[in-house]
This record gives sequence, C-alpha cells and structure tokens, in this order.
Amino acid sequence: MLATEFPGARPMADDVMLELKQGVAIITLNRPDAHNTLSPGMIEGLGAAYQRCDADDAVGAVVVTGAGSSFCAGADMSGGAQTFDAEAVEFVVDSCPLAMQAFEVRKPVIAACNGHAVGVGLGIAMQADIRVFADEGKYGFLQARRGVVTDFAMEYLLPRIIGLEKALELLLRGQRLSGGEAVDWGLAGRSVPAAQVLNTALDIAGDMVANAAPLAMAMHKRLLWQGLDMGYRDLAAKESRCLNHSMSQADAIEGGTAWAERRAPRWSGSVAGDWPVWMDDEGCD
Repeated sequence: MLATEFPGARPMADDVMLELKQGVAIITLNRPDAHNTLSPGMIEGLGAAYQRCDADDAVGAVVVTGAGSSFCAGADMSGGAQTFDAEAVEFVVDSCPLAMQAFEVRKPVIAACNGHAVGVGLGIAMQADIRVFADEGKYGFLQARRGVVTDFAMEYLLPRIIGLEKALELLLRGQRLSGGEAVDWGLAGRSVPAAQVLNTALDIAGDMVANAAPLAMAMHKRLLWQGLDMGYRDLAAKESRCLNHSMSQADAIEGGTAWAERRAPRWSGSVAGDWPVWMDDEGCD
C-alpha cells in the first residue's frame, strides 16, 4: 500500500506512526508515556517506515520526531538491574537493528529532536542526514555510564561527522549536552526552542520537496554517504556518471525551464523508476 493511500497518521507497527503531508513523510516515535524509549515495536516500525519512504515516490522527504516531550530517551531500562543480565539477553543483539538505516533511505531524512535524545535515541538521530535539536533538550551517549557499548554504528559515524577527538570524548565520557552545546560540538546544524523544532524540520523538508528534483537529491545523498569510504578519483568518476545520468532525465530540462519562466518546478522524475542499478555499487564501475 502506497503512502498516498492514507491521508492521516496510521501505525506502521507498535509504537511508530507514519503520516504523509504535502510530500513529507512524518514518522513519529509514539511511546510518550515512556519518553519514547526504544521497544521491539519501535525497532520494527521505524525500519518498516524507512523502507516504505524509500520505495514510495509520493514521499519526497522524511521527518522523524517523537510524541510528547522527548525524541527518544534511550533504551527501556524499566527492567532495572535485569535489563542486561544473562537471562534477559538470550540472543545476540544486533547493534543496528532496523530493517533499513536512515542513511540508506534515498530521500533526505531530518531528525526533529523535539526533546531529550540520549543513548540509542541520539544514535537514531545521528543516522539522519539533518538534525534539529531543542534548546531545552539533553543529548548524549550515556552507554559507557551504564556499562555497555553504544550502538547504531556510532563508532563509524561520529568521527566522520564531528571528528575523532570529540567522538572519543562523547562515547568514553558519556556527558549530556544542551541543544546549543550539541550544535557547538557539531552534532546538529541548529537548535531552536522545543515548540519550534518540528515546524523548523518541516520547513526544511517542504523546501526540498518543492524546489529540488527528487532523483538529484537521492543521488547527492547516496554519493555523499558512499563518499565517506571512497577515494577522490573513484568518487569523482561516480559523480561524473551521476551527472550524466541526471542530465539525461526530463527534470534537467524542467529545472532550467521553470527558472527561466519564474515558476515553481513540476518534477516528474521517479527515484523508484529512474534509479540506476550501478548507483548502489560501492565503486564507480
């Protein structure tokens, strides 16, 4: 079922809601009474929502937020001392448990952290492409203070986003930062009052949907994330291939025509239909 078939919010699984508004998919972590602490239903629903947003051309951008006053306050510690004991952990835990990670979605993903995002909650946010934090929120990786290792591939992502020294301090020390401090550390691009977080994220997403070609955005995103593991020559070769592919699409003509006619573009490109199979290759061949 395509996102266009539901005008209002509907559950993807336990604890996650998905809604489509003017081309922007809004994914809501929906355990407000528990400050949206991570649950099996949230893992299942968030991964499924990402998959759906990736595949559906009705979705031009994605905003992830939390119901209530928190984004995600980390792991569910309601089990107390038994949360991580040998009997409770009866299976091998996957540190990246989602069916699809945010950086794999071919649409821009914006984390609207309307309140606290700590531990796994901050990991979910850091996998997004853009983050909006709340001035009043607290942000940090507290796992070392709980005697466990962090998750969501933060040892890979954090050094590439904020640098090795800052990543080391955040993971080893496990301190909490305010929204403004988190921006200073490079964890987010902006911090605003909590009441403005979601609207700020929706404004960014809406601008992308209205003014940027879907396929060009998708290829830019994939190039940027793949480029973290590529040398200059391989990246430049793949970028050239992407440039030529995008120039062959109808949206390349529409973008210039819309600019010349001083009107909003009418994009017709399809990420699902026009995506070249070689785009998912690690190299440029």
